[in-house]
Amino acid sequence: MDFETQRRFNRALNRKRRRDPRAANAVLETMQKVLNEPENRGLNQHLLDRRQRVWDVYIDRANRLTYQRDGDTIIFRNNCRHDIIDRRQW
Repeated sequence: MDFETQRRFNRALNRKRRRDPRAANAVLETMQKVLNEPENRGLNQHLLDRRQRVWDVYIDRANRLTYQRDGDTIIFRNNCRHDIIDRRQW
């Protein structure tokens, strides 16, 4: 499966790499799981927007990753704290 990343996702990942390399590695591991095992129940996926097909996936208890399915491509949109997802900034 192919993937793309949005600018917001890249900025957040680069910020994590500078501040907390372990958190950045957790994001990368979650991305791998989404790409290789999209139906894995351990991802705790939730559909956020049916029209745009945006999904929310757990990285850990406080952090989430959002992505969008577009045919055979997964577009990673954001990786952020859970409260940002609640404010619909995905």
